[in-house]
Formats: sequence, structure tokens, C-alpha cells
Amino acid sequence: MELKAHAISVQGPHAPMLHATSVSVSDHQLVLLAGYPGPGHVAVSLGLSGRLKPDGGYIRLDGDTSGRVLRRRVAVVDTPGITEPDDALPVQTVVGEELAIAGRKAGRKAVQEWLAEHDWTGFADMRFEHLPVAVRTKLLAELTVERPDVKVVILTMPDRLGGDPHEWYELGRDLASRRYAVIITCAEASARLLDVEAAQLGSVSQPDPVQVEAAVPIEDAAEVDEVVDEPVEEELLEEVKEEA
Repeated sequence: MELKAHAISVQGPHAPMLHATSVSVSDHQLVLLAGYPGPGHVAVSLGLSGRLKPDGGYIRLDGDTSGRVLRRRVAVVDTPGITEPDDALPVQTVVGEELAIAGRKAGRKAVQEWLAEHDWTGFADMRFEHLPVAVRTKLLAELTVERPDVKVVILTMPDRLGGDPHEWYELGRDLASRRYAVIITCAEASARLLDVEAAQLGSVSQPDPVQVEAAVPIEDAAEVDEVVDEPVEEELLEEVKEEA
């Protein structure tokens, strides 16, 4: 499965949020998409996932331009102001909500079992804001790929939280090894520290994605006849544009 965006741009009320940017990624591939911290990271994440319509360019998933298909197949992880959890919530509450979104059992027992499966039982009662950065990012990513239709995972600027970039980069490689297509947006400084050639926000000429060797293959999600739209948080999207 290939996600391809060509020269997508987003105009804010006072200035561009995202200058023309091209990026493509397929199964078993990882792309670092670097740029100056700001609304461009959120704009490109929402655009690539069909949650914000670009003002220019196009986005295709295996040739399909449908926003409904993008929203079903492309997931954004911990995107500021959009999918990041409420910091005050206990970890077990966040896990329960995400399991419910994924169509999984989400009662207390199911939550405890999921946390135990990932060796995170000790964090169950902790406020989400107190999670170690590496645990936070990995936990949210693992919850995201519980959704059976998700094939492309976008981590939005995990370096804004601090911590070691090598940890979330290895998480991205792990997801790619499991047949996901992965994009991680980050600051230029993180890309330099990782010594990885990064794609650039605001550029249409990009380096090739990092190819990652397959680990244990994941089974193809069963196709469903009817696509159920994921609600788009229009008010949040407008707030993002207003902040640009």
C-alpha cells in the first residue's frame, strides 16, 4: 500500500501553514519528515490522513483520493491539539478509550490485560502527563495499530516532548518491520542527531524512504463493504488554522 502526496499546501488565515510538500511511503518503509516546529507538522499530518483538505496538491492511497479511505487507513498518533490525550486522565482511561475506538473490548479487565500484555501494568493509575516520554509514544502507537484497518501510521513531532529521538525512531522502524508505512514528523535537530536523511516540509524533491526488513508479517485486514466515517473535529481544525 502506497501513500503519495504531491505538492500539498495549506493556507492559514494570515500566512501559509504548510508550503508545497511532497512525500510518499509504502509498506515496510519509514520517512522522517523534518521541519521548523510549528503548525506545518499538524497540517501535514491531518492532510495526509484525510482530516484536513489541502488548498493545493493531491493525496492518493493506492491511487484513491477519497478522504473517507484516507481516514480509515491512515492514523495520526499524539497530534498536538487533535489526537493527544488529556494529560490529566489516568493511563487506564486513555487505554480504554482507544481500545473502544479500535472496536476491542474496553472494560476494566480488558484494559488491565492489554497493559499486562505490553508490560505496562505499573502505569495504569498514573496521570498520562507523568508517563515517561518513550512509554507515552509507544503506548499510543500500539493502541493506534489495534485498529484493524490502519495501514499507515503518522507520529506527529514526538520530539516536542523531549527524550531521546533514537527511542521513537526505533519505534518507527519496529512498526515498519510489521508492514506498516510510517511517517514521523520532527525537528531538523532530531534528524541531524539521528544521522538520517530526512524529507523536508516545504519541499517537493525528497530522498527515498528508509526500507525496513520485515519482522513477523501482519495479516491483511479484512475489507469491509461499507466505510464508516471517523468524525472530523472541525472546531479543532479551525483552531489549528487560527493559530498559524
